[in-house]
Amino acid sequence: MSTASLIRALDTATWVVAVLSLVLLFSGKLDNFWATACLIATAAPAIASWVIKDRNQSATKGDEPQ
Repeated sequence: MSTASLIRALDTATWVVAVLSLVLLFSGKLDNFWATACLIATAAPAIASWVIKDRNQSATKGDEPQ
């Protein structure tokens, strides 16, 4: 899987989990524990995508520490 498609998949997963979490939260299906779990599940792909983008940008600029 190329980096671009991986980033696209992570960005899509972030929005899918966020929308699903909001729907379940407003429908009353989630309690405090599961709301926290959904928040973490939403943040994980977003953070992974951000790290991959940052590393790619650093690699192309040559900003790696030596």
